[in-house]
Amino acid sequence: MSVQSNHSNSALESQLIIACAQTTIPARQIKQIDNILRQQLDWNYIFKVIERNAVTPIFVWNLLRHFNQLLPEEVKKTLNREFQEHTRHNMFLTRKLIEIIGFFNSNDIPILPFKGPLLANQAYGNLALRRFGDLDILLPPKYLETGIKLLMTNGYTPTSGLNWLSKTNWHTSHKKDVGFISADKNVLLELHWKLSGSHFAVPFEMSRLWQKLETVNLAGIKVNTLSFNDLLIYLCLHGAKHSWERFGWICDINELIRSEKDIDWNLVNAEAKRLGCENTLALGLYLVHEFFGLKVPVPNWQKIENDLTLREIVTDIRARLFAPEMVSVVIGDRYLYQLKLKEKFWDRWKLHLHYILWYLKIIFTPNETDKNLFQLPRWLGPLYLIMRPLRLFYTYVIMPNKIEKSLKSDLPRKTN
Repeated sequence: MSVQSNHSNSALESQLIIACAQTTIPARQIKQIDNILRQQLDWNYIFKVIERNAVTPIFVWNLLRHFNQLLPEEVKKTLNREFQEHTRHNMFLTRKLIEIIGFFNSNDIPILPFKGPLLANQAYGNLALRRFGDLDILLPPKYLETGIKLLMTNGYTPTSGLNWLSKTNWHTSHKKDVGFISADKNVLLELHWKLSGSHFAVPFEMSRLWQKLETVNLAGIKVNTLSFNDLLIYLCLHGAKHSWERFGWICDINELIRSEKDIDWNLVNAEAKRLGCENTLALGLYLVHEFFGLKVPVPNWQKIENDLTLREIVTDIRARLFAPEMVSVVIGDRYLYQLKLKEKFWDRWKLHLHYILWYLKIIFTPNETDKNLFQLPRWLGPLYLIMRPLRLFYTYVIMPNKIEKSLKSDLPRKTN
């Protein structure tokens, strides 16, 4: 885009993005947006950040609906094109989801679609306002193999091998879903038998989930979905697991809460506490309050507001979300961040074990650098398991020490 400014902190642009990322904009923010749009803005930054944070549809919808006359012509054209493309994409995936629900229902296999079109419909009240790139379906573990065969019969191909299904204890593994792609390559689908992996698990008992379902209307058909309480806790856990790398996930929670009229916050908090994720729920609610000013009457709200750890995490999340370029959370920081949220002893140990295994995999799995450096014949391949950690030790421990000593020796000696 050619319309841009030279200021570097992007404070105005960030305010504009946040204010326009909600279905109902308060009157005071309408004035604020109006004032911002009358100034010179860095639209390159804006387009980059809204796309990265998955808030393009609702941001564009608000600007075109309320502030069309204040937009530069080139920007307006881009916004219109983006919104039309997102709308077509979302309608296409919604139609595909309805087809999938149809052939599962025809074969008497219970399924529970979640996120994707369901969340757009439940939280935003408009299928076009939430960005989603794939479809997610949950089914009871005992139906998994039948469900896989049914999808394959209907033209969907697994994106990874299925050898693990031959193991008798596959359902207790760290895996949580099977990825599929349609024959025309236009639909990505994840078939879940649990809601999250083992190290940051959503500790819902599967049988209980299926007993508390709610029904929503999706494009004219009745579809089962997660209850409000379960969905809210799940969204907070999902965001926390991924270090809140998208502002759109915070918007989802804001819209979901605002869409529900009667919320028993005592019950929500009690359920989160029972599941060992009260801190995770608190972080999600604090983020919504930080960005949208929504203060919910949970019994421990005063504690949440005064929690220095939560405040520190939120400050870091905000800085990452609105940085000019995407900031990835390194493995060590992700580990420490997730550990702060864990409340139960066993949950902390599961997290420790996950990251220990992750680090060991990094240390012992050879990559192209190792193979190019040592060039062992295939029959000596197992030696890479020894040579890689030795190479890493030399590269990251011995060499830095040598360089540091060399630099010190090159410094001029101090004379009296």
